[in-house]
Amino acid sequence: MNENTAPSDRGRKTVIVLLAAALVAAAVWIAIMLMQQAGGPGQDGPGTTAAPQTTASPSSPVTSAPTPSPTASASDLPGTPTLPAAEAATVVWPDPGGTLRYGTPEDAAEGFAEDFAGFTDPVYGEFMQGDARSGELEIRALADGAVTTVLLRQLSDGQWYAIGATSSEIQLDVPAAGEMISAPVALSGSSRAFEATVNVEVRAHGTAEPLGTGIVMGGSGPDLGPFSGSVQWGNPGTGSGALLLFVSSAKDGSVWTAAAVPVGFAAQP
Repeated sequence: MNENTAPSDRGRKTVIVLLAAALVAAAVWIAIMLMQQAGGPGQDGPGTTAAPQTTASPSSPVTSAPTPSPTASASDLPGTPTLPAAEAATVVWPDPGGTLRYGTPEDAAEGFAEDFAGFTDPVYGEFMQGDARSGELEIRALADGAVTTVLLRQLSDGQWYAIGATSSEIQLDVPAAGEMISAPVALSGSSRAFEATVNVEVRAHGTAEPLGTGIVMGGSGPDLGPFSGSVQWGNPGTGSGALLLFVSSAKDGSVWTAAAVPVGFAAQP
């Protein structure tokens, strides 16, 4: 029996060894195939590609963005053209040496009426063209009020200015537009006003407060009556500005009508 069974045992052992070797080989082959499907060694995972490695560059100093400067106001804006002296001498409003400018005659008339003469909520008429660069526009304190006519001109900088104003209630004869005045300034003309009173202010370009104020007395009836008088003021001896004459409303004291002429300031003796 021992001699008969020994060969069979050896055969079975041989078969087992061969099967084991085959299983090991199969396992190795499967492992290789899985690694190839996964992209090979050194990959991050199935179906993914490792992110490229970068070398950090030396850090640079951190700088802060510049803080924007505040928006410039109109008085800060550069580049406003300077009017020739001869043109500047014809201007009542706005200040020819300042930065306030008007692109239309209507805006210039509104600025004169409300910011210079002091009308409260006036009624504006239509701009009436004269020549290609000038015209006039009527304003009233009320729809049926006295007429103030603003004289407007487009000067060499292309902007519009008030170069004077006339009134149905005030006729100024002296001083004339563009005249050099000294202190006190003598005035004459004719007017029609509540209690015959015409208010006078001497204004300098670029200055909010008048250089001097006063009154002249004209007519108070249905017709214009003559006035003459003088107004004391602080003459700077140089520069230019305007004479503003206005009549106040009998109802509330607001500006009823106004007249204005440009003037220069004579050198003091």
